Amino acid sequence: MIVAGMGFFTDAYLLFVLTVAMPILASPAGFNLKVTASGSTMLLGYQVANLQVVEGAITSAALFGAFAGAFIFGNISDRLGRKAVYGMELGIIIAFTVISAFSVNSTMLIISRFLLGIGVGGDYPISSTIMSEYSSSKHRGKLVGMVFAMQGLGLLAGALVGLVAIYTIPLSYSWRFMLGFGAIPAVYVVYLRRKLLETPRFSLQVRGNAEYASRATRSIVGGNAAEITETVSAVSKKTDYSGLLRKYMTFILGTSITWFIFDMAFYGTTLNNSFILNNIGYGTAGSLKTAVTNTAIGDTVLAAAFAVPGYFIAVATVDIVGRKALQWFGFLVMALSYLVLGIFYNTLENNIGLFITVFGISYLFGNIGPNTTTFILPTELFPTEIRSTAHGIASSVAKLGAGIFTFLFLILGYALGQAGEFELLALFSTLGAVITLFTIRETKGLPLELTSLEPSKGIIGFDPYKDYTDR
Repeated sequence: MIVAGMGFFTDAYLLFVLTVAMPILASPAGFNLKVTASGSTMLLGYQVANLQVVEGAITSAALFGAFAGAFIFGNISDRLGRKAVYGMELGIIIAFTVISAFSVNSTMLIISRFLLGIGVGGDYPISSTIMSEYSSSKHRGKLVGMVFAMQGLGLLAGALVGLVAIYTIPLSYSWRFMLGFGAIPAVYVVYLRRKLLETPRFSLQVRGNAEYASRATRSIVGGNAAEITETVSAVSKKTDYSGLLRKYMTFILGTSITWFIFDMAFYGTTLNNSFILNNIGYGTAGSLKTAVTNTAIGDTVLAAAFAVPGYFIAVATVDIVGRKALQWFGFLVMALSYLVLGIFYNTLENNIGLFITVFGISYLFGNIGPNTTTFILPTELFPTEIRSTAHGIASSVAKLGAGIFTFLFLILGYALGQAGEFELLALFSTLGAVITLFTIRETKGLPLELTSLEPSKGIIGFDPYKDYTDR
């Protein structure tokens, strides 16, 4: 769990530290974007400041890279094995994280952030699949959820490292330290990932190698490994990827669309926290250092009070309440929170504490529900042969949604206003709850071989527990 989870700590740190670094990047201490990106551009029928276009590109670059990386690494992992590429995605992250910290202009930063994003995207399908295939049925949701919960700690670390940097390092170097620091936790686990054995399920069910599967199982559970592998027929076969993906299209659409919707809201708002807080009058007064400090403190409060608890509440409840129920309810609370923010925006913007509370509730229940469950479900709803590919498709589509909405967040502010953006997110969150009801099967407490039954076996009215008992 630690080997897999530290990658997500790094991923989250690198993505969210920009909320603290961005005000510095835009200032003369960074790339002086207010001068180098002066003027405006017609975009989507609106005259938009070039400054906001460049800031949107910097903020969303890694997400668009993750869109490519998740799909590529997910498919390679099913074709060559999880172990074959595990650790390489962190190598990409480390290399381009360091390069991004030495960027000489915004173009170099955007390109290096896009390339490190490829590694970030690759981490999603491989780490989740490995953790799922190594977990027991009883605790699988908890263990995969704990891997993902490291994202919350990475988010918090980004705010805290940013806060320390601006008071210990000159501002012109502090943003470089913030970005470069993200390579340190990744270096720690590259070696450990390369030493990890291939998962027993992939070895047995795809490669037909019972001896290796037995050795990998024994490394985790001890002497009972022989009993486990002897009960399964080991047959090596050629996988019909396109045929299997067609059979599981309902689950692919369900996991991809719900994750797409959630990431639009989560990344779109989180990566633009500084702008959201500025719009309600928080963090705008005083010097640049004061403004950055206020942004870092605001991020820390949101992460510590709402985001991080949400992740660990999900870990504690996902194997009890179930994935589908948490996802459905989480989407509904998000929709209600965004609706309140939209309808009462003019009132709430004059009450910072109340605004942050309502905004924070969307974080809390988003992390209790769809942020965690959209990560877990693709590891359970698909068979071993396409598990990583399908997860890669879902996470790739999700990061595309995150990138698009993050890039357009400031632009949509012109078209809809801040209140209108929250109302739009309320509509999308409601849609996420509806899609969850009709395309997702409950998977708690069941072995992967049963949770990954074809959707044609039934979704509505399907009783896997009765079926499992009969077996």
